[in-house]
Amino acid sequence: GFCGYRYFWNQAKDGNNEKMNILKYVPDEWSNYEAIIADPQFVNNIKLSKIYKNANLSFLFDQRTYFKKKQNIKFHFQVFHGKDSLDEAINLLDEENREPFRRYVNEKNSFHKWNMFICRSKEKIIKYYISLFNWLGRCEKIFGFDLDNYGKIRIYGFLAERFLPFWFKKYSNFLEWPIIFNDLRKENLD
Repeated sequence: GFCGYRYFWNQAKDGNNEKMNILKYVPDEWSNYEAIIADPQFVNNIKLSKIYKNANLSFLFDQRTYFKKKQNIKFHFQVFHGKDSLDEAINLLDEENREPFRRYVNEKNSFHKWNMFICRSKEKIIKYYISLFNWLGRCEKIFGFDLDNYGKIRIYGFLAERFLPFWFKKYSNFLEWPIIFNDLRKENLD
């Protein structure tokens, strides 16, 4: 994806966040990489009030609730999308990626949001989509589509959002690049 809903690749690698600094051409710097993924978003800074609002009471006894340095991708996912759903989904991953992805979500405290990436290799993108959509297809059998809240209704997108950086970091020569938010309403264009 060259853009996401209100999210665009930033023109400047330095992260200049001006609203109209949207990428308009492919930077020369990208030519040395197979894939471009969004800059990481850190998840080890969840406010206590958000944890209490979104998670169940078992998180009151989880030390990750109170020690931000212990918060990781898995903890973030559990708080906002269901306590066991990530583990259930990982159990359905293909054998080659199952345990490496499990380690990834347990060890990392950032991921690359919005499912935005650019891939130069047709073969790589086909391999990525086969791996991703086969996995999500297996997940449909346990989660289904009759889901009850925002965190669950969009669970497939959220699973893909965690898997994308893991996969491209494992299988490609990648570059992280900043993303900016812009809703492109007329008042923002002036």
